[in-house]
Order: sequence, then C-alpha cells, then structure tokens
Amino acid sequence: MKYFFPLLIVSLLIISTFYSCKKDKEQEVVDMGYSYFPDQAGNYTVYDVDSFFYNDFTDHIDTFKFQLKEKIESIFQDNQNRPTMRIESYVRFYNPIVPYPSIPWKLRNVWTANLTTSTAEKVEENRRFIKLVFPVTTKSSWNGNAQNTLDPLNYSYLFVDLPRSIGKANFDSVLQVNQQDVTNLISKKFYIEKYARHVGLVYKHVIDVQSQPDGVPDSLLPKWINTPIMDRVDAGVQYTLTINSYGHE
Repeated sequence: MKYFFPLLIVSLLIISTFYSCKKDKEQEVVDMGYSYFPDQAGNYTVYDVDSFFYNDFTDHIDTFKFQLKEKIESIFQDNQNRPTMRIESYVRFYNPIVPYPSIPWKLRNVWTANLTTSTAEKVEENRRFIKLVFPVTTKSSWNGNAQNTLDPLNYSYLFVDLPRSIGKANFDSVLQVNQQDVTNLISKKFYIEKYARHVGLVYKHVIDVQSQPDGVPDSLLPKWINTPIMDRVDAGVQYTLTINSYGHE
C-alpha cells in the first residue's frame, strides 16, 4: 500500500499530460495562408497602372497610364469539378481633363483562377500560372510555369506576413513573390508581385527590356558595355500596377 498512492499520482499526472497535449494539438490550426488569395464572388480590386513601351521601330518611349479593375464575377465548376473563379478585367484610360470616375469601364479580358489546398493558380492569356503555394513560408520555392508550356521559372517568397504601405493603403500582412530577376549584358527581366491578406494582389512590377549592340560602332562598345542596361534600353516594356481601391459589389 505504501507504493500505491505515489504510483497512482504519477499515473494520473501522465494521463493528464497526455490528454492536455492531445487537446493542444487538436486546437492548433496551421495557417496555410489561403486568405492571400480571396475567392469570394463579388470581390473587386482597382489598380493604377503606369507603363512604358520601348519602341525599337520608332526609337521612342511610349507611355500609357490607366486604371485596371479585376472582379470575381462568379464561381463555377471546371472540367475537373473544381470551384473556379471567373475574373472579369476592365480598363479605363487616363484623360487629363476627365476624372477617372467619369470614364466608363470597358471589358478587356475574362480570366479564371483556382484556389486549391496547395496552390493558387490563375489563367492569363490562356496560360496557367501558379501564383502562390501553401503554406506561405519563405522556405517555399516552386516552378510558376509548371502548368504551362513556358520555360521553368523558380518563384519564391521574399517575405511573408509583414506590414506594408502600398499606394494609399496600409496592410497588416503582405507577402512578396519573386518571380524572376535576371540581368545580363543585353537584357533585364525583373518580375515581382505582392499580395495582402483578404485582398489578394496589391502590387506588381515588371521590367522586361533589351539592349542590343547592333549598330554601335566598335569605338563606342566599351562605353556601351559599361553603361547600365536601364540607361540604354532600345526595346521592351516596363510597368507598375499599384492597388487604388478594393471592395465587394
């Protein structure tokens, strides 16, 4: 009997600890980060877009300024029986004498997107891109072109769940996807996207330009080579997309 009560107490402590740990594990919920890619019909986002087109035929830089609106118009089942977002894309071009709210939206594209347990995918120009992978963590990297025929591109998260001010809005939790960052003597490709929780894409920056030595005299080649590529671009595009407003309608 003298050993019974100590053993009983130890046993009860072990059982109590076991169920306590089990309960804690059951209550622990892993945040996968799905809120970075909202999928509710009626959600919309308006972006301000500034773009530069380097025209190698006219040797001019053409600038375009406009607003882009993306709206999840509806949800339907695709041929794999997955919930699929129908995303309608509208545009209205900047007019210095007419404010944006007075300019009607014009439908430009209809795209689709899917939120799965492991990926966020969007079809743009008939190409499917893997925009995000879950869970969102800076340890993740993936081939953003795994679902299309383009060359593989290694996407990765630069940061996750950090507060950021983008445009005129402040967001508590933002992540950045580095999609491409390659610079050499004749080209530069730099693609990034930023997403905010419960909003989705809030910022996108693209530089895709070229600078060819064709026509450069041999005597000027050393100077051409030592000049930063962004100071000698002769073809390509550069644009920035920044969130202006968002909501539900």
